[in-house]
Amino acid sequence: MRQVLVLGSSGFIGRRVSLALAGADWASLVSDDARGPPGMDAGARRIVVNVEDPGSMAAALRGIDTVVNCLGGKPETIVRGARALFAAAGRAVAPPLVVHLSSMAVYGSAQGTMGEDAPLRGDLGAYASAQIAAESSAASYPRVVILRPGVEIGPDGESWSGRVARWLYAGRLGDLGPAGDGVCNLVHVEDLVTAIIICSQRREALGGTFNLAMSEPPTWNEYFIAFARQLGAVPVRRISRRALILEAKGFAVPLKALELAARAAGLPALSPPPIPPSLLRLARQEIRLDCRRAARVLDWTCRSREAALADAAAGWHRDAAGRPLRVGKADRPAAR
Repeated sequence: MRQVLVLGSSGFIGRRVSLALAGADWASLVSDDARGPPGMDAGARRIVVNVEDPGSMAAALRGIDTVVNCLGGKPETIVRGARALFAAAGRAVAPPLVVHLSSMAVYGSAQGTMGEDAPLRGDLGAYASAQIAAESSAASYPRVVILRPGVEIGPDGESWSGRVARWLYAGRLGDLGPAGDGVCNLVHVEDLVTAIIICSQRREALGGTFNLAMSEPPTWNEYFIAFARQLGAVPVRRISRRALILEAKGFAVPLKALELAARAAGLPALSPPPIPPSLLRLARQEIRLDCRRAARVLDWTCRSREAALADAAAGWHRDAAGRPLRVGKADRPAAR
């Protein structure tokens, strides 16, 4: 049994990785979430670790064979967590395999088809720069696999499923016209988990970097329209250029300020939340992830667009029926 530590195990992706490992006959799960995700084997070991402290990380790595790094949150947490992890792993008596979860954000504002060897550009803000810095820490460590997923969707996924559903129901998203003709590199969370599990076991993955997204991704307009239909949020509105400008430049900042004030006061969060300008910028970007390396080396495949969106919509409807989503306050800042 391999001892597998999941960092960021309380997050959207980390929870699912933990559940997959808890049910595996080759792995013994070690979680950095003292509570553990619902449904996780009670026999799984739970530890407390300061992910930004190399000493604490070194103690956490004792006896660990594999680390799955799903740390997210603030840019500084991503950077410090990666530095602490790879510094501790490099000094370990038995260096563990590290499966490091990065992001397509490392390609920045690039256009066209992006293979894993494309130049990295931190020109889209602090998050992209943090992911590049984290990969830089990983580059000096020989026993690492780097994964760069696209737009992660699925039940319980707040960033690209939950809040998008609320915007669609509110009529604030829909057919964006030319502003939504960029490529939406969707990947279902369970397909991402499958890739993580494969990389934890397959020697051919060691030292590799892999893009992960659907081979035939939709445009953002196609994503919004198809997801709205799966949700029943119809008719789908055509959003004018004027409305998008107001959303990005007029509403986003004051709505975000109200959201933060409500959170600080312990009041219910705004619903739907403000649409960040970064999403509208991404919806115009014609960037396509080349995932042939993952297919060739990992023998990785992913479900169809229709199946992925249907599952995400079904998760939304289960929540609407009264089943709580484990997002927001249930997720620690250092979990993705």
